[in-house]
Amino acid sequence: MNMQAMVLNQFGGRLQLQTVPVPRPGAGEVLVKVIACGAGLTLENVRAGTLGGAAPRIIGHELSGTVAELGPGVRGWREGDPVTASFYLFCGRCSMCASGRETHCANFAGFIGAAIDGAFAEYVVLPAINLVRIPEGVPLREAGVIADAVATPYHAARERARIVPGQRVAVIGAGGGVGIHMVEMAKAFGAFVIAVERDKEKMNQLEALGVDAIVDSNSDSWREDIIDAAGRPLDACIDFVGAPSTTSAVTTVGVGGKFIVVGVPPNVRSSVTADPLYLINNEVEITGSRYATRAEIDESLRLVAEGRVRTVIGASYPLAAAEEALEAIRGNKVFGRVVIDVASDSPGGDVSPGSRDR
Repeated sequence: MNMQAMVLNQFGGRLQLQTVPVPRPGAGEVLVKVIACGAGLTLENVRAGTLGGAAPRIIGHELSGTVAELGPGVRGWREGDPVTASFYLFCGRCSMCASGRETHCANFAGFIGAAIDGAFAEYVVLPAINLVRIPEGVPLREAGVIADAVATPYHAARERARIVPGQRVAVIGAGGGVGIHMVEMAKAFGAFVIAVERDKEKMNQLEALGVDAIVDSNSDSWREDIIDAAGRPLDACIDFVGAPSTTSAVTTVGVGGKFIVVGVPPNVRSSVTADPLYLINNEVEITGSRYATRAEIDESLRLVAEGRVRTVIGASYPLAAAEEALEAIRGNKVFGRVVIDVASDSPGGDVSPGSRDR
């Protein structure tokens, strides 16, 4: 049996629609029928080869679908179960995995869509250990977005920023596919949220979503504007851009505050520079935040199911137009996340029984 897939035949190349055989699950693996797959700038790192793996490769990791076939030895899953998955290929046995830090697995084997084929295809084979069940109340086509673009902010909010109600939190790159969900998550944690954005259209859309304050990063005084909007120095500043121009916002953080880098531009590196005396006197933390665990994905799905966090889907594309979708993302043309609707019976609609529109 064959399927349609968007294949990256060489690093740096364009995706091509091809007919390829449906893969078969081996021991400990599951075949998933893909409904939809989210897309973001991480895929540009996959395209460039900076996340490892080999080409040809079917990319895409923010997947949602249903279990189609179980490989030998798989327990706890049945055909038809709605699932999403962790992006990281972890062992589940090392000390890091056992302590709930599977994103730092000592036996890390790479990424879905880079080290193994991903979900820009009608079917994908995944390690059963990577699967996360989609609960009732979550639109099936949005669940893959939640597993990355919502779960990543959940980890940043809970483990890195440790947000509590009443804190002042700024999100740099707030109109992006993950940044907008950081805004949603910080609000769910009870923070006063300042959205920092450079695109006028996205600023208008952020205002419509009800953020507490918006700062235009095109302004020469944007760092001072953040503090003015917060009424005092920040408890946390979360940077989803990671460019030389944005990491300077470390100076907006006050006593006991945290500056957290979550994203960096493809093929661009910068540094975070701060006065050591400023760090000492204010006990400021500078740290990074790395994806999320399966438990955090599960919790993020629950928050969406309960209506405490919204998924913001800015655009949908059919599978054959995945390259066009990535071009829109590269051009910063989309507010929120992009979804690739893979299944022919879900051309942008919700296929999950009992779920609700957002």
